[in-house]
Amino acid sequence: MPKQQDPIKWIIWTIIFLGLIWSLFFVKNGPQFVVDGIRLGSILMLGAIGLSLTYKILNFANFAHGDILIFGAYISFWTNWEIFNWMSASFPDMDGDTLRWIAISLAIILGIIGAIAISIFIDRILYRRMRRSAAVVLVIASFGVALFVRNLVQAIWGVGNRNFAMRIKPPNFYALGDLNGDGSWQFFIGSRNELRDIVGSFDFSSFLAIRFTTIQLVTVIVAFILVILLHLFLKFTKTGKAMRAMSDNSDLAQVSGINTERMISWTWAIGAGLSAIAGVFMGINFGIITPNTGAQVLLPLFAAVILGGIGSPYGAMLGALLIGIAQTVLVAPVIPQISSQYKPGIAFLLMILMLLIRPQGLLGKAQRKG
Repeated sequence: MPKQQDPIKWIIWTIIFLGLIWSLFFVKNGPQFVVDGIRLGSILMLGAIGLSLTYKILNFANFAHGDILIFGAYISFWTNWEIFNWMSASFPDMDGDTLRWIAISLAIILGIIGAIAISIFIDRILYRRMRRSAAVVLVIASFGVALFVRNLVQAIWGVGNRNFAMRIKPPNFYALGDLNGDGSWQFFIGSRNELRDIVGSFDFSSFLAIRFTTIQLVTVIVAFILVILLHLFLKFTKTGKAMRAMSDNSDLAQVSGINTERMISWTWAIGAGLSAIAGVFMGINFGIITPNTGAQVLLPLFAAVILGGIGSPYGAMLGALLIGIAQTVLVAPVIPQISSQYKPGIAFLLMILMLLIRPQGLLGKAQRKG
């Protein structure tokens, strides 16, 4: 039989494509907002992947995922300062920025270990005993786990704002176009004042100029490298293939000799590790983290998973990028009267629209009933 076309899917893709073109060419400073959206989307992408894997393999929506994210971020925050202070005292002649990059890299590793440890511990203590329970029981249990982890963070590190030892410097400008008005195109990388000296003013509207910091650039690059590595892991390794088989049919995978409990541990490890990295990137990109940050980011994560397709890691990646761009473009430049505090409302609106129009998401497949 010929493959049945899905007109709704193609209409949605057309709207997304036209929306991206409109954002780039018809919104003031559109390319800058799209770049900022990709940065936000790359952070959400790391968190959404674990949420999607958990749903696909364990068959329940894990409402504690955001709090695991922030738990890993807080471990990284604490160890980041400890490592930085120790290295500053031990290597006084080393450049401060180098010390900060080494400290944050080591802190991220320790944050990943901490997030994985608490996720597997909770699974062994709680979720494992409920494997055969209805999904709603696991969902309710995850609410309890979320409250436990959040209060644990507050008990250890307090309820105030926390920031990492990484220093956020003014962004570089990346400009392309006729910068000095002589009719030739130039490419520029440098500070805002250096670009002003070339242009003659702070009016950069006559050419393409995008600004971002080294931290923001590293965030996007690392996020996409991790996504590529995850793709290679799922597609080519024995463990990755076993996880994909279990996501399709866990009972059949168990009968085929796959150690399902081991695959579940891998699921928690991958999801928690990526979410911890997402939490750290949120902290160093946006300045602070709080114990409630995990709960606040949970809605955009669920929106990304639903938009891309529930249970599809690749759909979660796509959905997160779309959510990030939509939240960045639609609030400030298009409707400036709306406060940026309403950004999560954009994610909620897109999630509701997708559930109404195409519940299986962009990359999901409709399930047969009966």
